[in-house]
Amino acid sequence: MAIGFTSMDNILKIKYFALFIYLVISLLFFYDDFFIQNSQFITKPHLYDNSAFMFAVFSLGIIFSAMIYNFAFYFYIRNRQYLYYALAQFFVLLSLVNLEALQIYPFTEMYNFKSFYLFDTSQTLVLIFSLLFLQEFFQTYRTDKLNKTIRTILYLSIFDLLLSFILGHTFFTKFVPTVVWIAFILSEAFRYIRQKDVPFYFLMIGWHLVIIILLLELLYFINHNKFNFPILHIAFAFESMLLSFALSYRFKLIEDEQKEQQTLLLQQSRLASMGEMISIIAHQWRQPLTFLSYSLMHIKSFQHENKELKQSIQEASEQIEYMSKNIETFRNFYNPSKEKETFSVKDACEAVLTIASSTLKTHDIEIELQTKKDFSLIYNRNEFEQVILNLINNAKDALVEQQTLNPKIEILIDNNLIMVTDNAGSISKNDQIKIFEPYFSTKEESDGIGLYIAKTIIEKEMKGKLMLTSNKNLSIFSIKF
Repeated sequence: MAIGFTSMDNILKIKYFALFIYLVISLLFFYDDFFIQNSQFITKPHLYDNSAFMFAVFSLGIIFSAMIYNFAFYFYIRNRQYLYYALAQFFVLLSLVNLEALQIYPFTEMYNFKSFYLFDTSQTLVLIFSLLFLQEFFQTYRTDKLNKTIRTILYLSIFDLLLSFILGHTFFTKFVPTVVWIAFILSEAFRYIRQKDVPFYFLMIGWHLVIIILLLELLYFINHNKFNFPILHIAFAFESMLLSFALSYRFKLIEDEQKEQQTLLLQQSRLASMGEMISIIAHQWRQPLTFLSYSLMHIKSFQHENKELKQSIQEASEQIEYMSKNIETFRNFYNPSKEKETFSVKDACEAVLTIASSTLKTHDIEIELQTKKDFSLIYNRNEFEQVILNLINNAKDALVEQQTLNPKIEILIDNNLIMVTDNAGSISKNDQIKIFEPYFSTKEESDGIGLYIAKTIIEKEMKGKLMLTSNKNLSIFSIKF
């Protein structure tokens, strides 16, 4: 679906207008040159010496290898961006071979075909499959405007290919070269994509190298009569390697993301199992607790004068109420709900202390919650509480392992910052570097995913930052939003 001209921003309108002017100037002033050059290609071929010939062949070998590599990747993981890029490389090879057959000696003697039509259409097919590749490649960046622009030029290129069957040559890609259309898309990608990663920069460097070389040749800054060397072949070979690296790195990022998802699903599965178990316990406890509560009320109704007994009954009733609320707190805590809600950070931390306090008392660990300035978050409260509990348990384990005198954990809440501090001693520099990595742990009986999940939740789900600083006797985990 083509972009409506009125819906474009001014920069895109200017770019389209510039392309239109380029096409008009080419048709009015350089129409004959495009076809005169065709005959000159054959009558005045460029001569490559032995070293230039070897570099050209070697470059073609690299492009061919990269094409096979990406075809294999496609058949392995069935991701269409590898297929489209492999097909684009195939037609790059076909274009270069046609160029050699038409213009470069000794290739003119080696090849038995000289087809200007094949040269034109192969360049158009390079553009078509490059656009399809870019559409798939940029899909993860979620740029709808860029996708519309790519589709517009893609439909124009397909129309141009169909038009070539009538005219005997292409039209749009002959008078506005493929390199110009690609440069147009890449400039839009650089404008629209905000979070640029390593694969993005690999792609930009590789293709801009080819664009620069092609533009220098089109503008006659590279004179083949004086300098006969396969610069374009080398540029395409280098681009093939960089793009293959980009796609491989993208595959690694996808694998890492899947690993993160699997880890989070594992954590959610654990929570769901614990939640089911606690729900069963809560169901089993509720009836006996209710019975005890009614029994105490019944006993109390017969005891009007014994103050000590009435006090004991009151305390027992409070304990029963506490147990009832406590089991409900546990059940809500281990509920694997993904719903977002507005909640107070202080309230969430207090709920976590209810869960963790009994374990900390067992080890005589003091815990203090200090609130300088409370703030609210609009995320999944359950996940946030899981992070805080994880940090408290991590501090508790360190204090127990180090057998710290006067062990203490402090939680500070202050205007978009939460700090969990323990006095279990400093953490080594090597461990600080690896502490948030999956499956890394300094404890023997640990799966090493607790802090990794905590960091993933804070930074991926809640768009915050989880950091560790450790010096002398203190270790501080800081969460900043």
